[in-house]
Amino acid sequence: MDTAALSGQKVRKPSFFRSIRFWIVVVVIFWILTDSNPKDTAGLLFMWTLPAFFLLLTAYVSYTHKRANASTIDLLNVNDNGLWSHEFQDSKMTIDTNRELLTLEAGKRKKAYKFSDVKGWRYHLAAGGEIVAFDIPGMLGAKGHNNTTRLKNFENSGFFIQVRDIEFPEWQIKFHPRKGRFHHERGIRDTEMQLKRWCEIFDQTLNKTTATQ
Repeated sequence: MDTAALSGQKVRKPSFFRSIRFWIVVVVIFWILTDSNPKDTAGLLFMWTLPAFFLLLTAYVSYTHKRANASTIDLLNVNDNGLWSHEFQDSKMTIDTNRELLTLEAGKRKKAYKFSDVKGWRYHLAAGGEIVAFDIPGMLGAKGHNNTTRLKNFENSGFFIQVRDIEFPEWQIKFHPRKGRFHHERGIRDTEMQLKRWCEIFDQTLNKTTATQ
């Protein structure tokens, strides 16, 4: 498997202070303080308060999404070291082809399994269920419903691994798009591509090892 390009991919860490909207707010405030009539400064600053608030709010929302995009850590057989790992939030999986071990982490749980104890794997990507409204009361209700639906879709999605373990027979590893948002088409496509890639990694590492035994 050629992983040189994939292993070398790095997502640039976002910064709130690189936001164009943040700097628009700063520049306008600087202009008001330096170039406006001193008598008008207080009034101009007051009028700029509401637009500045919404600009900063939307900039922060955008920053949180970009931060989530950059939170996935994939290490794919770097320098042919035989280790394949995926980590997002509180879940992580590591394939060690040298020791033929699969280590899984979910929250406070962490266990290692021999390749022969791994029964199967699959992925599930939940989407849809959102509603659209065209009046203000309906839009407010729809927003709450859609936020809940998106959270449920995210929590129900991921990479699922079945193992020979009575206590924890199935593990869920979380995934998040590197591009776009989870509930948007671009984000869904990106997440699905990541999940398919990991299905292929499991096929080529675990199946290859068990086939040679």
